[in-house]
Amino acid sequence: MRNELRGENRQQHRDISPAELDALWREPPYTLGGTNEHFPGNDIMTQGAGEEEDGPVVESGEGGEEPDNYWKKKEAFLRGSTVSLGDKFSSEIVLLFTGQRRSSANPDRALQEALRTRLRVVESNSKDVSQLFKDLSARLVSVHAEKDSFVLTFKTVEEIWKFSTYLALGFVTRCLENFLCDQAFWLDSELLSDLEISVTVDEEHLATLYLGLVLQEGCFFAKALFTRSGQDEDDEDQLSFKKNDLLMVKDTGQDNMWEGTMLSTGNHELFKYIFIYHHIYDIQLSCVGLLLVLLLLSVTGSCVAVVDYSPVGLDELQLSQGDIVEIQGLLVRGLDVFIGTHSSTGHTGFVHKAHVKPLDTTPLDEQLVFLTEEERASLAQIDLSNSEPSNIGLLETLFSSDISSVYRLGKDMTGLIKRRTCCQDEDYLPLYDLQYSFMWVTFTGKTEGELSGHLESIRETAKRMGMHWAHRRACFLLGRLCARKLKFSQARVYYEEALSICVDSFSDTPLLVALFTNLTSVYLKQRMTDKLPQTLEKASALLLCLPRHNFTSTDEMELLKLLLRRSVVIGDKHLEARVCYLISSLFLLLRKSDDALPFVERLQFLSVTLSATEGRPIVPLDLNWLLSWLYHRKYMPYLALASLSLDTRHDHSLHEAFQRIGLFIKNSVRLNPCWKEGSSLLPAQIVIYLQQALAIAEQGADMKTQRDLCLGLASVYQQHGSLDKAVRCAQQAVERGGHINEEEGFEASVLLGWLLVLTGQVDQAQSVLHPLLTSLQGTDSPTQRGVIHNLLSLCLRRQGRVQEAGWHLYSALVISRENGNQRNQALALANLGCLALDVGASMIAERFLVRSDICPLCFSSCHVQTYLWLGRSYKDRGRSQDSRASYEMGLLIALHARNLHSQMVVAKVLSRLYAEMLLYGQSIAYYEHCVSVSRELKDKRLEGEYLEILSSLYLSLNTEKSSRKSLDYTKQSLRISIDLGKREEESETWLQVGRIYYLIQEDELADMYLQVRRKGHSAAVKTALRMNDPHFAMSIYEEAGDVYFKGHRNRIASLPFYRDGSLPFARSIKDIHSEFRLLSKLTELLMNQGEQEEALQYATLAVQIASKTGVRVNERSAFHRLASVYYSLQQYEMAENYYLKSLSLCPPLLQHPMEARYYTKVYCRLGNLTLHKLKVQKTKAYVAGLHKLTEYI
Repeated sequence: MRNELRGENRQQHRDISPAELDALWREPPYTLGGTNEHFPGNDIMTQGAGEEEDGPVVESGEGGEEPDNYWKKKEAFLRGSTVSLGDKFSSEIVLLFTGQRRSSANPDRALQEALRTRLRVVESNSKDVSQLFKDLSARLVSVHAEKDSFVLTFKTVEEIWKFSTYLALGFVTRCLENFLCDQAFWLDSELLSDLEISVTVDEEHLATLYLGLVLQEGCFFAKALFTRSGQDEDDEDQLSFKKNDLLMVKDTGQDNMWEGTMLSTGNHELFKYIFIYHHIYDIQLSCVGLLLVLLLLSVTGSCVAVVDYSPVGLDELQLSQGDIVEIQGLLVRGLDVFIGTHSSTGHTGFVHKAHVKPLDTTPLDEQLVFLTEEERASLAQIDLSNSEPSNIGLLETLFSSDISSVYRLGKDMTGLIKRRTCCQDEDYLPLYDLQYSFMWVTFTGKTEGELSGHLESIRETAKRMGMHWAHRRACFLLGRLCARKLKFSQARVYYEEALSICVDSFSDTPLLVALFTNLTSVYLKQRMTDKLPQTLEKASALLLCLPRHNFTSTDEMELLKLLLRRSVVIGDKHLEARVCYLISSLFLLLRKSDDALPFVERLQFLSVTLSATEGRPIVPLDLNWLLSWLYHRKYMPYLALASLSLDTRHDHSLHEAFQRIGLFIKNSVRLNPCWKEGSSLLPAQIVIYLQQALAIAEQGADMKTQRDLCLGLASVYQQHGSLDKAVRCAQQAVERGGHINEEEGFEASVLLGWLLVLTGQVDQAQSVLHPLLTSLQGTDSPTQRGVIHNLLSLCLRRQGRVQEAGWHLYSALVISRENGNQRNQALALANLGCLALDVGASMIAERFLVRSDICPLCFSSCHVQTYLWLGRSYKDRGRSQDSRASYEMGLLIALHARNLHSQMVVAKVLSRLYAEMLLYGQSIAYYEHCVSVSRELKDKRLEGEYLEILSSLYLSLNTEKSSRKSLDYTKQSLRISIDLGKREEESETWLQVGRIYYLIQEDELADMYLQVRRKGHSAAVKTALRMNDPHFAMSIYEEAGDVYFKGHRNRIASLPFYRDGSLPFARSIKDIHSEFRLLSKLTELLMNQGEQEEALQYATLAVQIASKTGVRVNERSAFHRLASVYYSLQQYEMAENYYLKSLSLCPPLLQHPMEARYYTKVYCRLGNLTLHKLKVQKTKAYVAGLHKLTEYI
């Protein structure tokens, strides 16, 4: 420990000189929005002079093995880049993402493809992606789903440092997980625990980009690579410096020349920048993305005096060699003094470290390092939620259920850190607090002017009467009032007078802290460097060494600013972290959350950095909970959700667990406002926070809260269609409800029964519901009995036990009538109507459903469903107009309720109805509404399906205008198929686009989409080939040719598709059926084009292949086609031969008149052929055969 106290390098740990201090006061070259008057600087801090003075300086990529650890890599790029001002560099950087398994760290192909699919969907509308990276302080250039990457750029140093901080804290990764993973991912806890997204960037390029931006700013801090003396040849007039000296550098615009100021001496000259190590040393008050060298520790315990010492100041301890001094608070090695208590006299005062040596010292817990346990606990107690809406009744708000009363149809706290005072007399605390509360607590009824006069009178009286404590306190309060009016010179005089009064200062430690910190702050404001050394070290010790500092003035920020800059200069991460803790605490006390945010980020970053540097958990400091509130206050929902999900603290209370749920909901609503309107489902990710709350609740005995959380989980799972998980949660709710009372367990049991009905487990549902019905007999709970009757009827209906189901529904109806519950009455009537529809009693169903509509159902999905059933009953009886009116009324109700899912269901039904009525215009209008709703729901799959239907409907209208409209919808559908990675649909849609272009006679564009090129395939074929399904690719090949073959123009264009593409491919995959079909088409095509000789070749091949297919009809048609070719070539004998072979393959017994017609045509052809062409005696035989066929027909 002695070596630690005395052996450090004096060049690194010396005090800041007046010239150096003056340089640190200079205004920075750029400022950031969002910082207050205390922070005129930019939001950058970088590494301090952490290397040994004579240590090697290694440039980027040289001199040693590149570490694998991310933090070491980051430190390497911070201290190792040597980009010159004139170097060119790319302004863009690629962010790669990979889906992988935690268990094996191997990429997961299924997850990766799902992420790509999601990214393709959002890529077409990059607004959401741009907003995501805007929150992450980056500018999105482009998205490359197939390459699993985003291309980003940065325009300012602030942006790149904030992004690097978010990257280091894991926010970038978590934001991408929240953004790219679909709802099903969050519902599967096992999958969620094993799968993750990792992101990577080129760190060297990021460093280059950062340095380039800093160089563009023109003013920064740097460190000398070499020693340069004034005696160097040709450099007499240039700035002299030593290796590792810190300089403030400014670009003058001259070639190879910069303007430099030595921080140690204040010397100011030009120099050649080739001697400067381009390590950016911006010592401004930022807390974004930097690494510092681990140097100093903080200890507690005792020391022993090594010299005799007589105090110079009133507040110092007198020491004799061998005296024991107990350390009060912390001994911080970055400071020259500490606060100690003499073990013999009991006096407390300042002690110089040079006068003592360690006796029994203990470093802070290795997991604390720069905070005490009380301070760490205080960070966990920060609560910013008091200004937010109360969380009381959160579960009731989110998951309010009427399952046990309504029938079912079938199908701030102030954000201040709580502190304990070290003052022995709490009556004096109002004198020292930050709010100047002494003005209305201690001295009530006085104006500020009157109070000043009164305090001056007290001062004079106390001074005259020797009342030292009253004198000191009066001077302090007068100083505070002067500082409040910005009269700092007057305040300084009062503070100095207060400190000059001879009292036992540490008897009122808060007053001593307030005096030293306020006086030092005044010295800093007035730049009184001659007086500053008298109080700076002592004020710093009081501020940093005593745990849980109580702030008395915002002017203390001046001292904290200096200490923060000092920590960067000497490279002390622990000192910097402690100062960041104090600054963030002060801003939180002042309720300036935006100003506190960068320092909380920095504190979190330092804790992670220290842990990674030492290879062990240094700081059990998880500030993600606090960060999530700060991001929420700053309206940054992506970061708020990311930090909330990264919160790993295990000491959350149940109240905080509910706050987490509320915070998640608030920020989810910001990203998806539809949920607030009730038109969208609850985000599936909420199950994570509900499960965490349940785990905390299970540690206590509050069974009602546990039951409510289980019901909430069941509700979310039900909404997202995960009914099996919903059933398990409902069973847990029943179990916990049973521990309370029968009434509390009833609702959970009813929900369980309903979920079992939905999953088709009707036997289990009845086993749950029947005991409930029995327990309600003889009780005054008619509504609940009606609910059970209604659910039992749904079970029996699913089993086909219509009569029993009807009896239970009738019982439910009677109960609702007796109670005057019109809503339940309407629902019971609707269920009776549905039951009647199931057995085909449309008229009875109509009566029930019409009566149901008379009762108020309110504008809900149940009301919509009733109108759908009513429309179905009208349709079954042929009343299409009434059916249409019912459906349209259901749509109006869904529109009024803003229920998007109901709107889609009814609009789809109406579209089909109008299509059946051949009213295609109306059908199209409703399908277009379905497309609109799909877009609101962000459901690309449904949108693509409806676009395909619209394309077909427009194409069926058979006009040029409608065909072009069909083309537009087909292209939109094509884009969605590509985005979703549905290659089969994509291939078919490429083909459809080409088909439509052919129909509207734009042959060149049709060729572009369909034609098989010499150097490749069409897009449709290429897509089909990527599916590794040769038979599907074969069908696409063939269908591309069929567009021309089955058309009325340019049929010969199908020839290359069949001959050069389809036929060779069919042979390569040995698909004899497709080969036969293509040979037949080629024969027919060539015959129609008059190419009989070539047609003969394909017809002959078709005969050979037909025998291999094993299909008799194929052989017969092949012989017939070959005979026809010979006939056209006037080779009549060959034609006769193959006609006869074709007839020989016909069945002996005619099965259909069409077969007889075929025989007739063939016999006629044979008769004409022999009579007029061959002129032989066979004609009589053919005529006899024809006569028999005629008789048959």
